[in-house]
Amino acid sequence: MVGTMLALSFSQAAKSKEIISYMKRGRDISKKHVKVLSSTLLDNDIQSPNSADYAVKGNDESPFSERLMMQLMAFLSTLGSGNYAAAASASQRSDLILNYERLSLEIAQFAKDGADIMIKHKWLEQPPGSPNRTDLARRQS
Repeated sequence: MVGTMLALSFSQAAKSKEIISYMKRGRDISKKHVKVLSSTLLDNDIQSPNSADYAVKGNDESPFSERLMMQLMAFLSTLGSGNYAAAASASQRSDLILNYERLSLEIAQFAKDGADIMIKHKWLEQPPGSPNRTDLARRQS
């Protein structure tokens, strides 16, 4: 629920169309995750928690830079992935484990796309990769 509100507010405050689109995607993913997990509770006759009484102001002025907004979303994505992994490893219910893993994959793709945006804007360095051994072997011949 926090991710939904943050992504919504960041989408209002961002200036770049690319980042606005990314934040809207984050909001949609967060809403989907809340819906999936809440429906699991309701299907088992457990009341899902109500959201806190908060709302996003209709303001397009941002106290934060787009760089800070992207870094916060990266942090939240990493935190969410870790939480799902911990929940999946501790759960004894296969239906929950499948949900956690499926949702975790979606977050991982979202986080990767965010890292690509940050690399493009030079807010994050390209992580080192392994060399292409095939190309290296061809150059040796």
